[in-house]
Amino acid sequence: MAIMQSSVVELCPAYPDKVAKYSTEIFVSETFKIPAQKPPKEQIVNVDRKIELVDVQTVQVTLPGTPVPLQPNPGNKVFVAGNIYLGVQYSALREDQKVHFVRFQLPYQTIILNDCELLIDPADTMFTNGYVVHVCVEKEIITQIDERTISAELLLLIWVDEIA
Repeated sequence: MAIMQSSVVELCPAYPDKVAKYSTEIFVSETFKIPAQKPPKEQIVNVDRKIELVDVQTVQVTLPGTPVPLQPNPGNKVFVAGNIYLGVQYSALREDQKVHFVRFQLPYQTIILNDCELLIDPADTMFTNGYVVHVCVEKEIITQIDERTISAELLLLIWVDEIA
């Protein structure tokens, strides 16, 4: 079993001089409603976010049928799952309490493979030395749809580095 660590970084990638061993990008999109007990919003004032990794696993896969050139069989995938927590501060459409805060959760999950969507060779040293999974937000768009609805669209870069 490989030693696995995880981290969440806001600089994509965290070490620009170091090439990621394996990576993927995913798009996470969700529309949220402000709860009925909260007043409707006039406008979004501020958005903060926290990203967490909740599950990282090496998944061994054996493919049936005729061998495919360059495809390790069996081979590995790296499964990654987590949550993005968005905290939205907004000005309300009422005068008695003008500023409010609401928090939303966006789950995400993905599989990291080798180039060309091939399985990762189980002999790769990252599976014996251990690896670190990183997540960063490359692009974030938060949109006010109406006085109770907010749209969140995030582009995540998720990559694996071998522990040296």
